[in-house]
Amino acid sequence: MIKSFSFLVRRPEISREAFLRHWTEVHAPMYRDVPGLRGYVLCLPVQEHVRDDVAALEMAPFDGVAQLWFDDLEARARAAASPAGRRWHADGASIIGGIRTFVTEEQVVLPVADGDRRPPLKALTVIQRRPDSTPGAFHHHWRVVHAAMAREVPELRGFVLSGIVEEQFRPDIAPFPMAGPIDGFAESWFGSLEARARMVASPEARRWFADGAAFLGRVKTVVLAERVMVPPPG
Repeated sequence: MIKSFSFLVRRPEISREAFLRHWTEVHAPMYRDVPGLRGYVLCLPVQEHVRDDVAALEMAPFDGVAQLWFDDLEARARAAASPAGRRWHADGASIIGGIRTFVTEEQVVLPVADGDRRPPLKALTVIQRRPDSTPGAFHHHWRVVHAAMAREVPELRGFVLSGIVEEQFRPDIAPFPMAGPIDGFAESWFGSLEARARMVASPEARRWFADGAAFLGRVKTVVLAERVMVPPPG
């Protein structure tokens, strides 16, 4: 199973309100005709979180993140080449002025409840490893040591790591500025902004963040509200 993150910037002549309305009410429902789609979630920015213990990753502001799940890269390619997929992409180009898409593989550390029990908010962190760390050393610490610490953090209602498989580009939409290379994404779910504040203040979270500061290079964290169109695979 693969999962893609598409960071979207609206066309400059379109207001944010018009972009969100078209994206959520017109574009997103077109997924029903796209073959092979296993999950589809829209993510709308709520606020940015700035850490003072890890350097900031340079990245242009974005208006939303689309997450899609497919069985594999071939299924994703077939969906894009289908008539419904081509119509979907063409409609997206009418409102999207810039895009960056990363295909990833997930590691579920803490499962996220689905349906009515799914938490309404999550923090998405874009991660770049330290320049003096090898990919192997970074991924071992991130996926084994750091991931295990998440299980002790209170108020955390889901934690998923996504390692980069490849970045994909579109010929009809320009990429927007983002410092690279990107090594992965971390998603952490919580019930409310107040719950996240309590989580961040806990001793367990402080130890968790201190561990992150020791091996992360640059990060950008944004709190997002989810709209689940197709529930992601279990």
